[in-house]
Amino acid sequence: MKTKIFYDGVNIKDHIDDVDGVTTNTSYIADAGITDYNKFIDVSLTAVGGKPISFQVTARTLSGIEKQARFLNSLGKNIYIKIPILLPDETSTSSLIKKLSDEGFMVNVTCIHTLKQIEEAAGAVNKGVPSIVSVFAGGISDSGNYPEKFISKAVELTCDYNSDVLWAGCQRVLSIVEAQDLGCGIVTVPDSIMRKRNRMGIPVHNTSLAKSRLFFDDGDKLHLQID
Repeated sequence: MKTKIFYDGVNIKDHIDDVDGVTTNTSYIADAGITDYNKFIDVSLTAVGGKPISFQVTARTLSGIEKQARFLNSLGKNIYIKIPILLPDETSTSSLIKKLSDEGFMVNVTCIHTLKQIEEAAGAVNKGVPSIVSVFAGGISDSGNYPEKFISKAVELTCDYNSDVLWAGCQRVLSIVEAQDLGCGIVTVPDSIMRKRNRMGIPVHNTSLAKSRLFFDDGDKLHLQID
């Protein structure tokens, strides 16, 4: 299975021709200074040209999330509804995810960081309905834990589902390779890593030489005095 590359961010026009789909989240959108979410959704749907895209809910209650999910679902057949596995008050969303998935909604279960949450997500999504199980490998790594066992568990539990395990929080180009090796259906790649993708396949001797040149070019600006 070839791992699909999804761009993760708000600069969709810059990358859409080079990826298989797009994910967005509320933090990227807010950081970009965007306050009109409806306009962002409209512009993004035009930019993706029918490729899959995930939009995250913002409501803090299950009833509010359901209303938003039904609205988002009505906007296009290529939309995944991005729902965190838990709310800020620690309420699980798995019952709502199951309800929506059973109705045929394409759900992207996000914010997954634990094995228990992986089991919850796998138990909530309908096997026959397209879904995404987003395991935050980057966040797990930042907590000092290797993400491999979490990804492997998600792949194992959803192996006969119409679902993609997604490697979220891609922090380096190697994460793309790791996602592929572990059987992820998708890896999401932010702007900073998209700009480095062209380094894949370059001999490491060449990267050593390029780094040496950079260091010495910058050293020329420093005018070290030894007299």
